[in-house]
Amino acid sequence: MASTLGQRIRALRIERGLSQADLAGNLVSPSYVSLIEAGRRSPEREVLEGLARRLGCSVLYLESGVAPEEISERRLQLRFASIARANGDLDQAREIFAELAHSATGEIRLEAIWGLARTDEALGRLDEALTQLDVLTDASRAGEPGAPGLLTLMTSKCRIYRRAGDVARSIDVGEAALTEIRALGLEGTEDGIRLASTLAFSHQARGDMFSAQRLARRVIEQADRLDSRQAQASAYWSACTIAGARGQVTLALDLAAKTLALLSESPLPRNLASMRINYAWLLLRSDPPQLDEADAMLSQAYETLAEQAFAPLLAACETQMAWSAVLRGDVQRAARLADQAMARCTGQNTVELQNARVVSGLTLVLRGEPGAGAECVGDAAGRLAELGAQPEAAQAWRDLAEALIQRGDSGQAIAALQRAADCAGVLPSAFRAAAPVPVSR
Repeated sequence: MASTLGQRIRALRIERGLSQADLAGNLVSPSYVSLIEAGRRSPEREVLEGLARRLGCSVLYLESGVAPEEISERRLQLRFASIARANGDLDQAREIFAELAHSATGEIRLEAIWGLARTDEALGRLDEALTQLDVLTDASRAGEPGAPGLLTLMTSKCRIYRRAGDVARSIDVGEAALTEIRALGLEGTEDGIRLASTLAFSHQARGDMFSAQRLARRVIEQADRLDSRQAQASAYWSACTIAGARGQVTLALDLAAKTLALLSESPLPRNLASMRINYAWLLLRSDPPQLDEADAMLSQAYETLAEQAFAPLLAACETQMAWSAVLRGDVQRAARLADQAMARCTGQNTVELQNARVVSGLTLVLRGEPGAGAECVGDAAGRLAELGAQPEAAQAWRDLAEALIQRGDSGQAIAALQRAADCAGVLPSAFRAAAPVPVSR
């Protein structure tokens, strides 16, 4: 296909059997047509419309090389891919978005890249998603039509960097975007609340609970003033997660209930399913664990996610179902569910995979294989720490210690508790290097 306006005019002129003088007529001179075809002149709109009439095509085709009917077809493909992504058919959605991102131009190309970025994120292809977001960020800063807003893109980058384990980069991106929001006077808008909530998650992932909780309180106040269910759900969700990480389970459960109520009318059932998994996580860590209610939550989430075949969240759901089975003493079922979760994460190094490996290792300990189980949990905890999930890593070591205590292996349990403290940021005790203190008899 001719790649420039001049080349398209020349190709159509020759195809129609016209000379440059025939095409020029009384509109312009033949030499001006020659300059246009050579790419040395850009015709005025009136001239372009006249040339299009004589060539029997649209101005749009001369400008872009795409016929109106082709644009309609691509719009239809874009819509079909969006529906496939929403329904959980991620592989098909990705195939269509990728083809359009490669072959389309203008707004359709940018919309396809945005769809591709979100699909890649859902598939766990985080490097590819960030590559697409970089392209869209450049387009957004340049003001190209069809590019998502810059704040939407920064929020996505903040979230994906955290999921990829680069928590420091996630916070840098989020803080820079938050500064820009304040400069533009957009703090307290839906975009601003969504970004701040995402940033609060990243602070929590790094273990900076002070910054996380402070930011969460602020976004709840802003969301309540805005009176937007979507903004309120985002704010309460982040506050719930942070309260859970701080061990404030009662508060976290209250916030989770509010988030579920706000999400009940969400057009994205995946978000509601994800929150149910978080709620179940809290119920399983209550004292005592609320197993029946947690299982009901997980069953509802699993039913929704199975329809959409959304692997990362299905893996997270199965991991919590496995943890519930451990607490019920059904170790065989727990092992089976953990294996299913790990199989969904094949070829990925994600938090979901490592959490499933932790539960799998715990089942080994409880089945009388403490060495193999401790090795599995320890490796998974190390990988969680590498991914920036320090709280999850500390929890893995703590759970291992409890399982070892249950098996009567206090020596390994003490070592696991020391590793949990290390992951939580507790400094090593000076007692280890101090001289022994005589014991009075």
